[in-house]
Amino acid sequence: MTPIFGIIAEGKTDQIVIGNILAGFFNNYDLIVRELQPALFATEPSQISKFGGWYNVFQYCQSDFFLPAFEDNDFIIIQIDSDCSSEKHFDVPKIDGEKVEFFVERIRKRFQSVISESNGREEYDRIAERIIFAIAVNSIECWLLPLVYNDKTQGATDNCLFKLNKNLPDGSKINPNKKDKRIYQNISKGFIKTKTLQKAFPQNPSLKIFVESLENKFELSRK
Repeated sequence: MTPIFGIIAEGKTDQIVIGNILAGFFNNYDLIVRELQPALFATEPSQISKFGGWYNVFQYCQSDFFLPAFEDNDFIIIQIDSDCSSEKHFDVPKIDGEKVEFFVERIRKRFQSVISESNGREEYDRIAERIIFAIAVNSIECWLLPLVYNDKTQGATDNCLFKLNKNLPDGSKINPNKKDKRIYQNISKGFIKTKTLQKAFPQNPSLKIFVESLENKFELSRK
């Protein structure tokens, strides 16, 4: 039976990408994915702006909504981009030359600390196995590169929105100031096909970490 997922993310477009990855991973387009942050009701630009962003991901994990979310969902996915990691409250400064996997692990430990401080270490230990981190280095647009490139650009971890737009047709380019959910759906729908996902995810380092965490959690092979 496919588990039910709740997603805590920076924005609606991030939730779309994660949802399509899950659909391809489980080969099930009808799996249940619940939008926790930004919430499902946040549909207008003003609402999304209010509830979106990396800071609100941390805020949700420290809020009274966090623990009850595990009552209605089997697993909670926490998505965040690393581009603002050096800022106050995020507090995971970048280290030049650091391997992606070490950087991702430091961000994971930061969340472990924040959640433990807000909810108690015993509570964190109780739910830890039901938390899955989707940490994009440096942004979730990097995860889309393997769907639009066939060269080493697939593994890029910087300037990914620029690189993504460079290879998108006119009319499908992403406006960084007003991200269109339809464009993200159109690009990331490639992940819904399991074979496409399996071919794409090893090409980008932080996407690889996320999908391999799903494989380890659910003991599914890449076949």
